[in-house]
Amino acid sequence: MTTQRELREQRSLYLRELRLSLRNNSGAYGFSVMITAVLAVVIAIHHSPSVGDLFLFLLGAVVSFAAIEFAATRGFRLTLFDTETTKVIALGSSLGIVSISAAVGAGALSGLVLPETLSWPVGSFLGSNVYLPGHRP
Repeated sequence: MTTQRELREQRSLYLRELRLSLRNNSGAYGFSVMITAVLAVVIAIHHSPSVGDLFLFLLGAVVSFAAIEFAATRGFRLTLFDTETTKVIALGSSLGIVSISAAVGAGALSGLVLPETLSWPVGSFLGSNVYLPGHRP
């Protein structure tokens, strides 16, 4: 039979692990939401992409991510240590809607002003470049 103390300990452990999961996954979750929304907005503007268009979109996102990581690690010479406090991380994560919205807006703008073939890689590239520096996981 489980005692009250054991129940409190289990609940405390669950909440600690939940906070850890939120802390470690909020950036990836926000990026997933952002890149999916950028894809959707470019599709809404240009209609269904070809397989080649999807690969161009993927290329733009990957190149952007690599370029930002290159800059953040000074040419891959530094590691990305987590030195922020939990309160700072929680505040930054809760403001993800701002960076996601700005990134989707950048993707939409590329779809509106660029020719269709260019809007696929540029939309994902701009979306990533707006989201990643503005988001604090």
